[in-house]
Amino acid sequence: MLEDGGPGADVAARPSIPQQRGASRHRYVAQPSGARRGTVLRTALLAALAFLLLAPAGAIAFAAVRSERATTTAAQGLAGAAGHDTAGRPNAKNGGTQAGAPDATPGAKPTTLDGRIRQALQDQAAALLAGDQDGFLRPVDPGAGGLRDDLTRRFGSLRQLQIKVWQPTVEGRAKADSGGTASATVLIKYCFVAPACDPMSLEAPTKWKVAGAAVTLLEFGTSKDLGPRPWEVSELRTAVGDRVVMSTTAKYANRLPSMLAAAEKAATLTDTFAHWGSPPARYVVYLAGPDEWSSWYGIRQEAWVAGFALPLTASATEIVLNAARVDTKQTLDVLRHEFTHVVTLAGVEKAYDHTWWLVEGIAEYVRVKGSGKPFDGLGDVRTYVRSGHWKGDIALDDPPEGATTADVSGRYGVAYLSLQHLADRFGEDRLLDFFDYAARQGLALDDSARKAFSMSWDDVESDCARYVRGHV
Repeated sequence: MLEDGGPGADVAARPSIPQQRGASRHRYVAQPSGARRGTVLRTALLAALAFLLLAPAGAIAFAAVRSERATTTAAQGLAGAAGHDTAGRPNAKNGGTQAGAPDATPGAKPTTLDGRIRQALQDQAAALLAGDQDGFLRPVDPGAGGLRDDLTRRFGSLRQLQIKVWQPTVEGRAKADSGGTASATVLIKYCFVAPACDPMSLEAPTKWKVAGAAVTLLEFGTSKDLGPRPWEVSELRTAVGDRVVMSTTAKYANRLPSMLAAAEKAATLTDTFAHWGSPPARYVVYLAGPDEWSSWYGIRQEAWVAGFALPLTASATEIVLNAARVDTKQTLDVLRHEFTHVVTLAGVEKAYDHTWWLVEGIAEYVRVKGSGKPFDGLGDVRTYVRSGHWKGDIALDDPPEGATTADVSGRYGVAYLSLQHLADRFGEDRLLDFFDYAARQGLALDDSARKAFSMSWDDVESDCARYVRGHV
Protein backbone atom coordinates (compact mmCIF):
# COMPACT_ATOMS: atom_id res chain seq x y z
CA MET A 1 0.00 0.00 0.00
CA LEU A 2 1.25 3.46 -0.87
CA GLU A 3 1.73 5.99 1.87
CA ASP A 4 -1.11 8.35 2.60
CA GLY A 5 -0.46 11.54 0.74
CA GLY A 6 -2.88 14.00 2.28
CA PRO A 7 -5.24 14.54 5.17
CA GLY A 8 -8.51 12.70 4.86
CA ALA A 9 -7.30 10.37 2.10
CA ASP A 10 -8.77 6.89 2.15
CA VAL A 11 -5.78 4.82 1.10
CA ALA A 12 -7.84 1.65 1.04
CA ALA A 13 -10.05 3.02 -1.71
CA ARG A 14 -7.88 5.35 -3.72
CA PRO A 15 -4.19 5.86 -4.46
CA SER A 16 -2.42 8.49 -2.42
CA ILE A 17 -0.52 11.46 -3.73
CA PRO A 18 2.39 12.71 -1.62
CA GLN A 19 1.84 15.96 0.21
CA GLN A 20 5.00 17.49 -1.25
CA ARG A 21 3.25 17.32 -4.62
CA GLY A 22 0.37 19.24 -3.13
CA ALA A 23 -1.84 16.23 -3.82
CA SER A 24 -2.27 17.75 -7.23
CA ARG A 25 -2.74 16.03 -10.52
CA HIS A 26 -1.76 19.04 -12.58
CA ARG A 27 0.84 21.66 -12.07
CA TYR A 28 2.19 24.10 -14.65
CA VAL A 29 5.75 25.15 -14.00
CA ALA A 30 7.71 27.61 -16.09
CA GLN A 31 11.29 26.45 -16.53
CA PRO A 32 14.09 27.60 -18.83
CA SER A 33 14.91 24.93 -21.34
CA GLY A 34 18.36 24.45 -22.82
CA ALA A 35 19.87 27.33 -24.74
CA ARG A 36 19.14 27.29 -28.47
CA ARG A 37 18.99 30.63 -30.22
CA GLY A 38 17.77 32.41 -27.13
CA THR A 39 16.02 31.27 -24.01
CA VAL A 40 12.96 29.10 -24.62
CA LEU A 41 10.37 29.07 -21.88
CA ARG A 42 9.17 25.55 -21.20
CA THR A 43 5.79 25.04 -19.62
CA ALA A 44 5.53 21.83 -17.62
CA LEU A 45 2.29 20.14 -16.73
CA LEU A 46 2.37 17.53 -13.99
CA ALA A 47 -0.90 15.72 -13.58
CA ALA A 48 -1.46 12.71 -11.39
CA LEU A 49 -4.57 10.97 -12.60
CA ALA A 50 -5.85 9.05 -9.60
CA PHE A 51 -8.66 6.61 -10.09
CA LEU A 52 -9.40 3.23 -8.59
CA LEU A 53 -7.62 0.40 -10.34
CA LEU A 54 -8.57 -3.18 -9.68
CA ALA A 55 -5.61 -4.61 -7.79
CA PRO A 56 -3.36 -3.26 -6.62
CA ALA A 57 -4.48 0.33 -6.34
CA GLY A 58 -1.97 2.61 -8.03
CA ALA A 59 -1.31 6.15 -9.07
CA ILE A 60 -1.45 7.14 -12.69
CA ALA A 61 0.23 10.33 -13.71
CA PHE A 62 0.34 12.30 -16.88
CA ALA A 63 3.21 14.76 -17.11
CA ALA A 64 3.48 16.82 -20.24
CA VAL A 65 6.35 19.16 -20.93
CA ARG A 66 5.54 21.58 -23.72
CA SER A 67 7.66 24.43 -24.99
CA GLU A 68 6.56 27.65 -26.52
CA ARG A 69 6.53 25.71 -29.76
CA ALA A 70 6.51 28.58 -32.18
CA THR A 71 9.90 29.66 -30.83
CA THR A 72 11.24 26.16 -30.38
CA THR A 73 10.29 24.81 -33.80
CA ALA A 74 11.65 27.88 -35.53
CA ALA A 75 14.93 27.52 -33.64
CA GLN A 76 15.14 23.82 -34.47
CA GLY A 77 14.16 24.13 -38.13
CA LEU A 78 10.89 22.20 -37.74
CA ALA A 79 8.41 24.91 -38.64
CA GLY A 80 7.97 23.70 -42.21
CA ALA A 81 7.70 19.99 -41.51
CA ALA A 82 5.56 19.29 -44.55
CA GLY A 83 8.20 20.46 -47.01
CA HIS A 84 11.15 22.54 -45.89
CA ASP A 85 12.28 24.01 -42.62
CA THR A 86 12.77 27.66 -41.83
CA ALA A 87 16.24 27.59 -43.38
CA GLY A 88 14.90 26.14 -46.62
CA ARG A 89 16.50 22.72 -46.05
CA PRO A 90 14.64 19.52 -46.92
CA ASN A 91 13.06 18.04 -43.82
CA ALA A 92 13.00 14.46 -42.57
CA LYS A 93 9.44 13.55 -43.54
CA ASN A 94 10.65 11.16 -46.23
CA GLY A 95 13.77 9.92 -44.48
CA GLY A 96 17.29 11.05 -45.22
CA THR A 97 20.64 11.77 -43.69
CA GLN A 98 20.93 15.53 -44.02
CA ALA A 99 23.99 16.92 -42.27
CA GLY A 100 23.93 20.51 -43.43
CA ALA A 101 24.48 22.22 -46.73
CA PRO A 102 27.50 21.05 -48.73
CA ASP A 103 30.49 23.36 -48.77
CA ALA A 104 31.89 22.08 -52.06
CA THR A 105 30.91 20.49 -55.33
CA PRO A 106 28.82 17.34 -54.77
CA GLY A 107 31.09 14.28 -54.77
CA ALA A 108 34.19 16.24 -53.84
CA LYS A 109 35.82 15.80 -50.44
CA PRO A 110 34.97 18.68 -48.10
CA THR A 111 37.84 21.05 -47.47
CA THR A 112 36.62 22.89 -44.36
CA LEU A 113 36.32 21.73 -40.76
CA ASP A 114 32.55 22.19 -40.84
CA GLY A 115 32.30 20.26 -44.07
CA ARG A 116 34.36 17.35 -42.74
CA ILE A 117 32.23 17.10 -39.60
CA ARG A 118 29.06 17.23 -41.66
CA GLN A 119 30.36 14.53 -43.95
CA ALA A 120 31.28 12.26 -41.04
CA LEU A 121 27.80 12.67 -39.55
CA GLN A 122 26.16 12.03 -42.90
CA ASP A 123 28.18 8.85 -43.44
CA GLN A 124 27.34 7.72 -39.92
CA ALA A 125 23.63 8.34 -40.50
CA ALA A 126 23.63 6.36 -43.73
CA ALA A 127 25.31 3.46 -41.95
CA LEU A 128 22.73 3.53 -39.14
CA LEU A 129 19.81 3.40 -41.56
CA ALA A 130 21.50 0.60 -43.50
CA GLY A 131 22.17 -1.47 -40.38
CA ASP A 132 25.95 -1.18 -40.83
CA GLN A 133 27.40 -1.10 -37.30
CA ASP A 134 31.01 -0.92 -38.47
CA GLY A 135 30.16 2.06 -40.64
CA PHE A 136 28.31 3.73 -37.78
CA LEU A 137 31.37 3.39 -35.54
CA ARG A 138 33.91 4.35 -38.22
CA PRO A 139 34.06 8.08 -37.27
CA VAL A 140 34.99 7.23 -33.65
CA ASP A 141 38.59 8.03 -32.71
CA PRO A 142 40.62 4.87 -31.88
CA GLY A 143 41.49 6.31 -28.49
CA ALA A 144 37.84 6.90 -27.50
CA GLY A 145 37.05 3.40 -26.33
CA GLY A 146 34.27 4.49 -24.00
CA LEU A 147 32.53 6.33 -26.80
CA ARG A 148 32.80 3.27 -29.02
CA ASP A 149 31.01 1.17 -26.42
CA ASP A 150 28.39 3.87 -25.94
CA LEU A 151 27.66 4.24 -29.64
CA THR A 152 27.55 0.47 -30.05
CA ARG A 153 24.76 0.39 -27.49
CA ARG A 154 22.97 3.31 -29.15
CA PHE A 155 23.20 1.62 -32.52
CA GLY A 156 21.62 -1.55 -31.15
CA SER A 157 18.81 0.31 -29.39
CA LEU A 158 18.01 2.47 -32.41
CA ARG A 159 17.93 -0.58 -34.68
CA GLN A 160 15.61 -2.30 -32.18
CA LEU A 161 13.35 0.76 -32.42
CA GLN A 162 13.37 0.36 -36.22
CA ILE A 163 14.94 3.73 -36.88
CA LYS A 164 13.72 5.02 -40.24
CA VAL A 165 14.81 8.66 -40.22
CA TRP A 166 18.12 9.93 -38.83
CA GLN A 167 18.88 13.44 -39.98
CA PRO A 168 21.85 15.17 -38.30
CA THR A 169 22.49 18.85 -38.88
CA VAL A 170 25.42 20.88 -37.56
CA GLU A 171 24.02 23.88 -35.71
CA GLY A 172 25.97 27.01 -36.62
CA ARG A 173 29.71 26.47 -37.07
CA ALA A 174 32.11 24.12 -35.35
CA LYS A 175 34.28 25.78 -32.73
CA ALA A 176 38.00 25.03 -32.89
CA ASP A 177 39.38 24.37 -29.41
CA SER A 178 42.94 24.29 -28.16
CA GLY A 179 44.88 21.04 -28.41
CA GLY A 180 43.72 20.02 -31.86
CA THR A 181 40.04 19.50 -31.03
CA ALA A 182 36.78 21.07 -32.12
CA SER A 183 33.24 21.12 -30.70
CA ALA A 184 29.91 21.26 -32.52
CA THR A 185 26.26 21.08 -31.57
CA VAL A 186 24.32 18.58 -33.64
CA LEU A 187 20.56 18.72 -34.20
CA ILE A 188 19.10 15.31 -34.97
CA LYS A 189 15.61 14.67 -36.28
CA TYR A 190 14.50 11.07 -36.10
CA CYS A 191 11.57 8.73 -36.69
CA PHE A 192 10.94 5.16 -35.62
CA VAL A 193 9.18 2.53 -37.77
CA ALA A 194 7.45 4.97 -40.14
CA PRO A 195 9.58 7.27 -42.33
CA ALA A 196 6.68 9.71 -42.76
CA CYS A 197 6.23 10.48 -39.06
CA ASP A 198 6.35 13.92 -37.48
CA PRO A 199 10.06 13.84 -36.62
CA MET A 200 11.20 14.04 -33.05
CA SER A 201 14.32 16.09 -32.41
CA LEU A 202 17.18 16.71 -30.04
CA GLU A 203 20.37 18.74 -29.80
CA ALA A 204 23.55 17.03 -28.59
CA PRO A 205 27.10 18.31 -28.05
CA THR A 206 29.95 16.62 -29.91
CA LYS A 207 33.73 16.86 -29.66
CA TRP A 208 36.12 16.00 -32.49
CA LYS A 209 39.84 15.38 -32.85
CA VAL A 210 41.32 17.37 -35.72
CA ALA A 211 44.49 16.01 -37.30
CA GLY A 212 45.28 17.58 -40.64
CA ALA A 213 42.43 16.76 -43.01
CA ALA A 214 41.00 14.08 -40.71
CA VAL A 215 38.32 14.52 -38.04
CA THR A 216 37.33 11.76 -35.61
CA LEU A 217 34.76 11.65 -32.84
CA LEU A 218 35.93 11.97 -29.25
CA GLU A 219 32.59 12.65 -27.57
CA PHE A 220 28.93 12.40 -28.58
CA GLY A 221 26.79 13.69 -25.74
CA THR A 222 23.16 13.11 -24.90
CA SER A 223 20.28 15.46 -25.58
CA LYS A 224 20.71 18.93 -24.10
CA ASP A 225 16.96 19.24 -23.59
CA LEU A 226 14.85 16.43 -22.13
CA GLY A 227 17.83 14.11 -22.06
CA PRO A 228 19.02 11.55 -21.92
CA ARG A 229 16.51 9.86 -24.22
CA PRO A 230 16.06 6.17 -23.38
CA TRP A 231 17.94 4.92 -26.45
CA GLU A 232 20.88 7.21 -25.65
CA VAL A 233 21.74 5.47 -22.39
CA SER A 234 19.96 2.09 -22.22
CA GLU A 235 20.20 -1.18 -24.10
CA LEU A 236 16.63 -1.57 -25.29
CA ARG A 237 14.37 -4.37 -26.43
CA THR A 238 11.44 -3.38 -28.59
CA ALA A 239 8.10 -4.71 -29.80
CA VAL A 240 6.34 -3.04 -32.72
CA GLY A 241 2.64 -3.20 -33.44
CA ASP A 242 0.39 -1.64 -36.04
CA ARG A 243 -0.07 1.53 -33.97
CA VAL A 244 2.41 1.39 -31.10
CA VAL A 245 6.13 0.87 -30.65
CA MET A 246 6.97 -0.18 -27.09
CA SER A 247 10.48 -0.49 -25.72
CA THR A 248 12.12 -1.46 -22.43
CA THR A 249 15.31 -2.90 -20.98
CA ALA A 250 16.17 -6.61 -21.11
CA LYS A 251 14.90 -7.13 -17.56
CA TYR A 252 11.32 -6.31 -18.55
CA ALA A 253 11.33 -7.54 -22.12
CA ASN A 254 9.08 -10.48 -21.25
CA ARG A 255 6.28 -7.99 -20.54
CA LEU A 256 6.36 -6.49 -24.01
CA PRO A 257 4.00 -8.83 -25.89
CA SER A 258 1.10 -8.53 -23.45
CA MET A 259 1.59 -4.82 -22.80
CA LEU A 260 1.87 -4.05 -26.50
CA ALA A 261 -1.40 -5.89 -27.11
CA ALA A 262 -3.07 -3.68 -24.48
CA ALA A 263 -1.49 -0.56 -25.97
CA GLU A 264 -2.78 -1.49 -29.43
CA LYS A 265 -6.31 -1.73 -28.04
CA ALA A 266 -5.96 1.70 -26.46
CA ALA A 267 -4.68 3.16 -29.73
CA THR A 268 -7.61 1.76 -31.70
CA LEU A 269 -9.93 3.87 -29.58
CA THR A 270 -7.86 7.04 -29.27
CA ASP A 271 -7.12 7.15 -33.00
CA THR A 272 -10.81 7.93 -33.50
CA PHE A 273 -10.39 11.11 -31.44
CA ALA A 274 -7.68 12.55 -33.69
CA HIS A 275 -10.16 15.09 -35.06
CA TRP A 276 -7.63 17.83 -35.78
CA GLY A 277 -5.12 15.92 -37.84
CA SER A 278 -3.89 12.41 -38.43
CA PRO A 279 -3.00 10.32 -35.38
CA PRO A 280 0.73 9.72 -34.89
CA ALA A 281 2.39 7.27 -37.23
CA ARG A 282 3.17 5.28 -34.07
CA TYR A 283 2.57 6.00 -30.41
CA VAL A 284 5.98 5.63 -28.73
CA VAL A 285 5.91 4.05 -25.26
CA TYR A 286 8.83 3.15 -22.98
CA LEU A 287 8.60 0.89 -19.93
CA ALA A 288 11.09 2.01 -17.28
CA GLY A 289 12.59 0.00 -14.45
CA PRO A 290 13.57 1.72 -11.18
CA ASP A 291 16.95 2.94 -12.44
CA GLU A 292 15.57 4.24 -15.72
CA TRP A 293 12.53 5.78 -14.05
CA SER A 294 14.69 8.32 -12.24
CA SER A 295 16.98 9.12 -15.16
CA TRP A 296 15.28 8.96 -18.56
CA TYR A 297 14.58 12.41 -20.03
CA GLY A 298 16.28 14.05 -17.05
CA ILE A 299 12.95 14.24 -15.24
CA ARG A 300 13.02 12.72 -11.78
CA GLN A 301 9.67 11.22 -10.93
CA GLU A 302 8.44 9.90 -7.62
CA ALA A 303 8.20 6.11 -7.35
CA TRP A 304 4.41 6.32 -6.92
CA VAL A 305 3.86 7.91 -10.33
CA ALA A 306 2.76 5.35 -12.89
CA GLY A 307 3.60 7.17 -16.10
CA PHE A 308 4.40 10.44 -17.84
CA ALA A 309 4.21 11.77 -21.37
CA LEU A 310 6.52 14.27 -23.02
CA PRO A 311 5.71 16.28 -26.15
CA LEU A 312 9.03 16.52 -28.00
CA THR A 313 7.55 18.63 -30.77
CA ALA A 314 4.12 20.21 -31.19
CA SER A 315 2.81 16.86 -32.48
CA ALA A 316 5.30 14.16 -31.42
CA THR A 317 4.95 12.78 -27.90
CA GLU A 318 6.71 9.93 -26.12
CA ILE A 319 5.25 8.15 -23.10
CA VAL A 320 7.05 6.44 -20.21
CA LEU A 321 5.38 3.89 -17.93
CA ASN A 322 6.71 2.88 -14.53
CA ALA A 323 7.30 -0.88 -14.53
CA ALA A 324 6.82 -0.95 -10.76
CA ARG A 325 3.31 0.52 -11.02
CA VAL A 326 1.81 -0.57 -14.34
CA ASP A 327 1.03 -4.16 -15.31
CA THR A 328 -0.79 -5.44 -18.39
CA LYS A 329 -4.27 -4.93 -16.97
CA GLN A 330 -3.51 -1.34 -15.98
CA THR A 331 -1.76 -0.55 -19.26
CA LEU A 332 -4.99 -0.45 -21.23
CA ASP A 333 -6.68 2.01 -18.86
CA VAL A 334 -3.59 4.19 -18.46
CA LEU A 335 -2.92 4.47 -22.17
CA ARG A 336 -6.50 5.25 -23.13
CA HIS A 337 -6.06 8.38 -21.02
CA GLU A 338 -2.46 9.13 -22.10
CA PHE A 339 -3.04 8.57 -25.82
CA THR A 340 -6.06 10.87 -25.66
CA HIS A 341 -3.77 13.69 -24.56
CA VAL A 342 -1.51 12.89 -27.52
CA VAL A 343 -4.26 13.14 -30.17
CA THR A 344 -6.40 15.91 -28.69
CA LEU A 345 -3.49 18.27 -28.01
CA ALA A 346 -1.37 17.53 -31.08
CA GLY A 347 -0.32 20.62 -32.98
CA VAL A 348 -1.26 23.01 -30.17
CA GLU A 349 1.43 25.55 -29.36
CA LYS A 350 0.04 26.82 -26.07
CA ALA A 351 -0.18 25.89 -22.41
CA TYR A 352 -3.38 24.70 -20.78
CA ASP A 353 -3.32 26.62 -17.52
CA HIS A 354 -6.94 27.77 -17.76
CA THR A 355 -8.48 24.72 -19.42
CA TRP A 356 -7.33 22.05 -16.97
CA TRP A 357 -10.86 20.66 -16.60
CA LEU A 358 -11.25 20.28 -20.37
CA VAL A 359 -7.84 18.69 -20.95
CA GLU A 360 -8.35 16.13 -18.20
CA GLY A 361 -12.09 15.80 -18.67
CA ILE A 362 -11.75 14.76 -22.31
CA ALA A 363 -9.06 12.20 -21.44
CA GLU A 364 -11.29 10.73 -18.73
CA TYR A 365 -14.28 10.81 -21.09
CA VAL A 366 -12.39 8.66 -23.61
CA ARG A 367 -10.99 6.38 -20.91
CA VAL A 368 -14.41 5.65 -19.45
CA LYS A 369 -16.00 5.29 -22.87
CA GLY A 370 -13.37 2.74 -23.83
CA SER A 371 -13.82 0.73 -20.65
CA GLY A 372 -17.50 0.10 -21.33
CA LYS A 373 -18.13 0.39 -17.60
CA PRO A 374 -19.74 3.08 -15.43
CA PHE A 375 -17.49 5.87 -14.19
CA ASP A 376 -15.52 4.59 -11.22
CA GLY A 377 -15.03 7.88 -9.38
CA LEU A 378 -18.52 8.85 -8.19
CA GLY A 379 -17.60 8.22 -4.55
CA ASP A 380 -14.77 10.74 -4.79
CA VAL A 381 -17.03 13.30 -6.47
CA ARG A 382 -19.64 12.81 -3.75
CA THR A 383 -17.03 13.39 -1.05
CA TYR A 384 -15.71 16.49 -2.80
CA VAL A 385 -19.13 18.04 -3.44
CA ARG A 386 -20.43 17.38 0.06
CA SER A 387 -17.24 18.64 1.69
CA GLY A 388 -18.14 22.19 0.79
CA HIS A 389 -14.84 22.65 -1.08
CA TRP A 390 -16.67 22.77 -4.42
CA LYS A 391 -18.48 26.03 -5.10
CA GLY A 392 -20.31 24.88 -8.21
CA ASP A 393 -17.62 25.94 -10.67
CA ILE A 394 -17.18 23.64 -13.65
CA ALA A 395 -14.16 25.39 -15.23
CA LEU A 396 -11.78 24.18 -12.53
CA ASP A 397 -8.09 24.97 -12.60
CA ASP A 398 -5.52 22.40 -11.54
CA PRO A 399 -5.78 21.51 -7.84
CA PRO A 400 -4.17 24.06 -5.54
CA GLU A 401 -1.14 23.41 -3.38
CA GLY A 402 -2.16 21.44 -0.32
CA ALA A 403 -5.28 19.88 -1.83
CA THR A 404 -6.21 16.50 -0.37
CA THR A 405 -6.35 13.35 -2.46
CA ALA A 406 -10.13 13.38 -2.10
CA ASP A 407 -10.33 16.90 -3.50
CA VAL A 408 -8.02 16.02 -6.38
CA SER A 409 -10.06 12.97 -7.33
CA GLY A 410 -13.25 14.97 -6.92
CA ARG A 411 -12.03 17.62 -9.32
CA TYR A 412 -11.30 15.00 -11.93
CA GLY A 413 -14.76 13.58 -11.42
CA VAL A 414 -16.43 16.95 -11.84
CA ALA A 415 -14.51 17.48 -15.08
CA TYR A 416 -15.48 14.06 -16.40
CA LEU A 417 -19.17 14.32 -15.44
CA SER A 418 -19.44 17.76 -17.02
CA LEU A 419 -18.05 16.59 -20.35
CA GLN A 420 -20.12 13.44 -20.29
CA HIS A 421 -23.24 15.54 -19.73
CA LEU A 422 -22.36 17.86 -22.60
CA ALA A 423 -21.88 14.84 -24.86
CA ASP A 424 -25.21 13.38 -23.76
CA ARG A 425 -27.08 16.64 -24.26
CA PHE A 426 -25.48 18.03 -27.41
CA GLY A 427 -23.72 15.06 -28.97
CA GLU A 428 -20.06 14.14 -29.07
CA ASP A 429 -19.32 16.18 -32.19
CA ARG A 430 -20.43 19.42 -30.56
CA LEU A 431 -18.56 18.53 -27.39
CA LEU A 432 -15.40 18.17 -29.46
CA ASP A 433 -16.14 21.47 -31.19
CA PHE A 434 -16.31 23.11 -27.77
CA PHE A 435 -13.02 21.47 -26.75
CA ASP A 436 -11.45 22.75 -29.95
CA TYR A 437 -12.59 26.32 -29.41
CA ALA A 438 -11.70 26.53 -25.72
CA ALA A 439 -8.73 24.19 -25.19
CA ARG A 440 -7.04 24.13 -28.57
CA GLN A 441 -7.80 27.60 -29.93
CA GLY A 442 -7.91 29.37 -26.58
CA LEU A 443 -11.20 31.20 -27.09
CA ALA A 444 -13.06 32.49 -24.07
CA LEU A 445 -15.50 30.02 -22.55
CA ASP A 446 -18.52 32.17 -23.37
CA ASP A 447 -17.47 32.53 -27.01
CA SER A 448 -16.76 28.80 -27.19
CA ALA A 449 -20.13 27.88 -25.64
CA ARG A 450 -22.08 30.15 -27.98
CA LYS A 451 -20.29 28.78 -31.04
CA ALA A 452 -20.62 25.12 -30.04
CA PHE A 453 -23.91 25.02 -28.11
CA SER A 454 -25.70 28.29 -28.98
CA MET A 455 -25.83 29.03 -25.25
CA SER A 456 -23.98 31.34 -22.92
CA TRP A 457 -21.29 29.84 -20.75
CA ASP A 458 -23.21 30.82 -17.62
CA ASP A 459 -26.14 28.69 -18.78
CA VAL A 460 -23.88 25.79 -19.76
CA GLU A 461 -22.04 25.87 -16.45
CA SER A 462 -25.24 26.04 -14.40
CA ASP A 463 -26.64 23.07 -16.30
CA CYS A 464 -23.47 21.01 -15.76
CA ALA A 465 -23.40 21.91 -12.06
CA ARG A 466 -27.00 20.68 -11.65
CA TYR A 467 -26.05 17.47 -13.41
CA VAL A 468 -23.05 16.89 -11.12
CA ARG A 469 -25.10 17.50 -7.97
CA GLY A 470 -27.85 15.27 -9.25
CA HIS A 471 -25.45 12.34 -9.64
CA VAL A 472 -23.91 12.44 -6.18
